Amino acid sequence: MPVISSPRRFRTPAVLVLSLLTAAAWSQPADVLPLPPIEAAEAALSAACEPAPCEWLAAGPGDWQEGPDFELGVQFDKGLFIRSTDLQERPYALYIGGRLQLRYTGFARDLPAWTDSAGVTRPVRNRSEFDSERMRLNISGTAVLPELRYYLIFDGDSDGASEVDQLAYYAAYEFAEGLEVAIGRWKVAACRQWLLSSRFQRMVDRSLASEYFRPAFSDGVYLWGDIGDFCHHEWSLTNGLRTSQHPSFSLDDGFCAAGAISFDPWGPFGNGDADYACHASPVLRYGASLALSKSSDRSDAGFPLGDDSFLRLSDGTLLSQVGALAPGVRVLGVETLVASFDAGLKWRGWSVNGEYFLRSLHDFRADGALGVGSLYDYGYHAEVGCFLIPRRLDVNARLSQVSGMMGDSYERSGGLNWYWGDGRDDRINKLSLDVTDVVRSAVSSSGADLLPGDDGLLVRAQVQIGF
Repeated sequence: MPVISSPRRFRTPAVLVLSLLTAAAWSQPADVLPLPPIEAAEAALSAACEPAPCEWLAAGPGDWQEGPDFELGVQFDKGLFIRSTDLQERPYALYIGGRLQLRYTGFARDLPAWTDSAGVTRPVRNRSEFDSERMRLNISGTAVLPELRYYLIFDGDSDGASEVDQLAYYAAYEFAEGLEVAIGRWKVAACRQWLLSSRFQRMVDRSLASEYFRPAFSDGVYLWGDIGDFCHHEWSLTNGLRTSQHPSFSLDDGFCAAGAISFDPWGPFGNGDADYACHASPVLRYGASLALSKSSDRSDAGFPLGDDSFLRLSDGTLLSQVGALAPGVRVLGVETLVASFDAGLKWRGWSVNGEYFLRSLHDFRADGALGVGSLYDYGYHAEVGCFLIPRRLDVNARLSQVSGMMGDSYERSGGLNWYWGDGRDDRINKLSLDVTDVVRSAVSSSGADLLPGDDGLLVRAQVQIGF
């Protein structure tokens, strides 16, 4: 019988029609009368165009007795899911979760203006506003192999003109027990409070010192894992300290290498610095981190100092600003070293934690004489808190400071959290309130609601909802 290579073509040549007629006539059994020529041709075309039966239609009744291949549901802190009922045999899973931070911020200034190290005077403004600080959609799961997982975060907020961007994404493979390698965009592995999710902060947001010294998200290669139950480590090799807001053509040819390690010698410390679990026995965590980055000028792409264009001096002046270190001179390149040391203790609802920072800016390259070979800054934050009602209400206090050649910056805060979860390990859904006395802010941070030169009283109230 002739073979039809494209059964959906209906403009059949005359020769093919005659072949079909002949085949139809000869294919009839001897005791069956042949069809008329036209009907025989239609029957042959219909048989050629008939699709192969679907596998699920061919399955027998007993093939479905073991249950469906996939299940739908919801899981706390991961969200809605669709996943295989046997993740080892068919390792496909999709989780969709989200988080929303709705915030009120009020700031009453003590000074009308501030002057940076380049001699530029800028106003300090009062503020009173409602905004959405973090609106995040999280997508995660496994695919292809049980050891291969993926994670994506889409983020939007009022500060970013309500535009949604790809905050983070990676694919991670567990090549040994408790050890994963990942490629994508994630947090540069330095500074403990930065590595702690914003979901679990003691106050409304991170401290002034953390915002000054910390890195951010960057694309690169990551390695993280655990050694037993007492040690956690993270390592990263990325495009820079903070590059997630930079287009690829704006980056220089330098990398950032970073690593962080922590120890829990008395048992699992858990997420967050507050003692939500109200440990019956004390638990301790201590650790350290280090990051080294080298950047060169990319003002041709709109980013002076390349991927380190965010760096500021201890009075809030941008390092890339003309005149920051010498009149009329602009820094074109710098090498940055950031180190931190941290410790925390939890017991019976009480908790205390702190982190000490050191930063070195050296190997300057500039378009003129600077008169300075290196700059050293240091700072810290220290926090303490207690649950007045276990897993419901806690009160907290914080001190934070940044010091350097250009001056000092301070923060003194007090606040509380009301957790309205169902009494399980729900530290996410809460109402937070804090009041902060800010003295000469050295940072620009939309997350912490701080601007360079801020000097006054900052009040923040926030509702956080997550699933």
